[in-house]
Amino acid sequence: MKRIVVLALLGTVSAIASAADPKQAFIDSTFSAMDTNADGRIDKAEYSSFQQMRFKNQSRAVDAAFKELDKDNDGKVSKTEATAVPEIARYFDGLDTDKDGFLSLEEMQRAMVAAQTAETPSK
Repeated sequence: MKRIVVLALLGTVSAIASAADPKQAFIDSTFSAMDTNADGRIDKAEYSSFQQMRFKNQSRAVDAAFKELDKDNDGKVSKTEATAVPEIARYFDGLDTDKDGFLSLEEMQRAMVAAQTAETPSK
């Protein structure tokens, strides 16, 4: 009985330690999400599946954000509409790749892809 209590306490201490370090908690939860067969390893298929799911979720988020920003529902985001999100407003001119003074959904999606690939180490 004492052994079970000690093991339970050790598990609790470990969970508290992880919660105290948000970076480690993020790493642990991301690893767990990728390791779908729970073998303690991430193979190429698991990694690829995780990245595809992550990209799909981020794409949905960009689509939703675009719809939210496009207050007049004209299919584009003006500089005025972009002020609702300071990060988008700050980089508006760089995101506006066709220089028409508006952001299209495609421009915002390309920016998301560019941000993803910029973080990917090259071979």
